[in-house]
Amino acid sequence: MPDGKSYLVTGAPGTGKTVLCTQYIYKGLTQGEKAVYVSIDQKPAEIIEQAASLGWDLAKYIEDKQLIILDASPYFGSRVGAGKEKQVDVSKVVADLGAYVQRMEATRVVIDPVGPLILLRDSTARIQDQARLLVLSLQSQMRTTNLLTCYAVPRVGEVGPHGVEEYLVSGTILLDMAWNSNQLVRTLLVEKMRSTGFELTQHQFSIVREKGIVIIPRL
Repeated sequence: MPDGKSYLVTGAPGTGKTVLCTQYIYKGLTQGEKAVYVSIDQKPAEIIEQAASLGWDLAKYIEDKQLIILDASPYFGSRVGAGKEKQVDVSKVVADLGAYVQRMEATRVVIDPVGPLILLRDSTARIQDQARLLVLSLQSQMRTTNLLTCYAVPRVGEVGPHGVEEYLVSGTILLDMAWNSNQLVRTLLVEKMRSTGFELTQHQFSIVREKGIVIIPRL
């Protein structure tokens, strides 16, 4: 993934989105980079615990101030607007995130998942506006490489879900589950990756301790 861009990882629950994000963060940390992980559905302690189950010690990087895991839940207690118009203040989220990034000199950012920041109960147009504001703000205010996750909603006749955020990001990775020889397996498909050459191929993968997502070579 070219540096300084935003990328989207989509997939149903259990397909490995958080594992991929944690693997991406951990790889950077081992190379001396600094990172910010914004956790929306889970508490920071849960992210640390899941990483430890894979053999990745995030706690030491937090102690060394290479990594910070932010709990985004307070933003959902201070939504702006009234009634069904209430929404998360995306500009404030990005501004606060940018402050952490600048103070730490972080180069990698994860927002897992991004959906709650942009999903509203009213019009699709407003959801698109929120998504556009988030992605464009990340790209204009920070020079980090950003990995965003969202839940996939399969559509008949399409490879994957296609929201406005997918058109704005520089790359999209779809994680899925499929039946292979009467066995349910995890798969990875790079749907888009600007400025690179990539195979439009569905790859089977395993989640391996201390390695994370490992692509299974084709015979």
